[in-house]
Amino acid sequence: MKAVWIRLAADYGGVLNSGLCLLHCAASPLLLAWWGVHPHASEQWETGFLVVSGVLVLLATWRISSAGLRGALWGFFVVFAGAGLGEEQYPWLTLVQYVASAGLIGTHLLNMRYGRQACA
Repeated sequence: MKAVWIRLAADYGGVLNSGLCLLHCAASPLLLAWWGVHPHASEQWETGFLVVSGVLVLLATWRISSAGLRGALWGFFVVFAGAGLGEEQYPWLTLVQYVASAGLIGTHLLNMRYGRQACA
């Protein structure tokens, strides 16, 4: 029962983390334009989002996840991390990060639903 609770908390945390990441990514250009905040301060946030997202995907896929959901969660995480690491050289990867973050939200929600059905 404890493993189910950890997976459920990881899925809720993954939805929250990905949502906050979307908010951060959308707000950063606005803050830069309005107040001239340097983007170097946001690099720590991006690294934090990557680390937390990886841990939450690991915990969410630890036991019961179906192979398809496990692959989708890890796939979206790899795309998210790759786009985050390469967006300085290729600014268009920011859009890829938005899509991967939205994909993480959707697959975490599907994983929660699958976990409830598997335990019932």
